[in-house]
Amino acid sequence: MIDVSLDRAFVLPIYYDMLPDLAPDHALFLDMDGTLLDFASTPAEVIVPPGLPALLADLAAQREGAMAILSGRTMADIDGVTGTVLPAGAEHGFLCRDAAGVIHRPITISANRPEWRAALHDAAVRMPGVAIEEKTYTLVAHFRRAPEHGPALRMLIEHFIDGEPDIEILPANMAWEIRPVGAGKGRALDWFMQQAPFRGRVPVFVGDDTTDEAAIDAANARGGFGLHVHRDFDGTTASVRAWLARAVKGVLR
Repeated sequence: MIDVSLDRAFVLPIYYDMLPDLAPDHALFLDMDGTLLDFASTPAEVIVPPGLPALLADLAAQREGAMAILSGRTMADIDGVTGTVLPAGAEHGFLCRDAAGVIHRPITISANRPEWRAALHDAAVRMPGVAIEEKTYTLVAHFRRAPEHGPALRMLIEHFIDGEPDIEILPANMAWEIRPVGAGKGRALDWFMQQAPFRGRVPVFVGDDTTDEAAIDAANARGGFGLHVHRDFDGTTASVRAWLARAVKGVLR
């Protein structure tokens, strides 16, 4: 069980009484960056709060494994945060790992192409502060450290994917992601809800970004709860962790 004394972020604000209670029969889906973790200048610099891996393990056990991480991160990044192998939709659902640990690849087109990869790395050299992240099927240009380069990066990406109807730009938090059309967190949530142990449960999803809106809509459409960090919480990852902690430890005052 988690030791909430390790993490001062597990202190519940009073207004949490207005949020729905997370029940053991819910299927739980969680975004990672901006929801469970505070953003950092680069993905590699995020800090995992004390107690978070144990909290996630408890939440998964409480609902007999019906909990999945839905993130734009790679599967390896997700595992590095959770500390254990959980069901996960990585890279916005391009890779889905079921409860048995089997990886499913619903999309086979790749946007991680050598010429685009080279163009982005060249741009990063010319634009100090820009960082390029390479994933299995996608490429991400991060400009959190240099927001002034965001528009120019967008124009560059639009130029070299012009005429590619199967490729799109996904606006993320201070980043542009180039990805194949067809995947997304909403579709990943729908896919998991057809698999054991998620099937037959009420879905609950928590996210914070444009990339999470489809999963919020998917959870609501299935009669569940799609919650947004800024609309339904107080905009902080600490509040999300506190709400999750209440489900396994009881209300903390």
